[in-house]
Amino acid sequence: MKSLKNHSVLAGFTLVQTLVVLAILAVLAALFLPSGSIALKNGKRRTNESMLTAVESALELYHDEYGEFPEPSNSDETAEVMPGKVYRIGAARCLYQAMTGEAGDAIQQRTKDESGLRIFKDMPSSFWRDVGGKRILVDAFGAPFQYTKAEAGQNNTVNSTYDLWSFSGDDENIMATSKQTESNPQLGSKWIKNW
Repeated sequence: MKSLKNHSVLAGFTLVQTLVVLAILAVLAALFLPSGSIALKNGKRRTNESMLTAVESALELYHDEYGEFPEPSNSDETAEVMPGKVYRIGAARCLYQAMTGEAGDAIQQRTKDESGLRIFKDMPSSFWRDVGGKRILVDAFGAPFQYTKAEAGQNNTVNSTYDLWSFSGDDENIMATSKQTESNPQLGSKWIKNW
């Protein structure tokens, strides 16, 4: 009996031992979870860089076909894209329609039938989102891509052709424009952009 009693004590953990193990696991989790979320955020930034490059290439193909870059019909159109987050979506709608050849009213002054040009024939579902029945081009964080076409004599963009950017997790400046970064470079420091 005595050996059986000792065996059962040795086989189990005491309450103190269990609490010590849980405390060690909690410390280890606290050490490694932040690095995991940083790695996830860095992965999304790299994805955004690739997505931005793909959109730039698609815009060049659009320009080659139509002789101009698409111009959003309503750049100031806004919508709640994520709970509590209102973004400008007019340019993201324009980009989606320009890339997919989808008919719609998001591109201003369509000079010829653009429904035949499908730059992204099989656009991955992670590139777009439906917001209130309107499809928009989104970044890896789920926010709409921002785009401004340069207007002759208007000085409305940083680049001479167009500005394209992703807020890349910047939740504070979601209504800012590319031109605002010229006077305040810190404003776009987190963004992935083409300038």
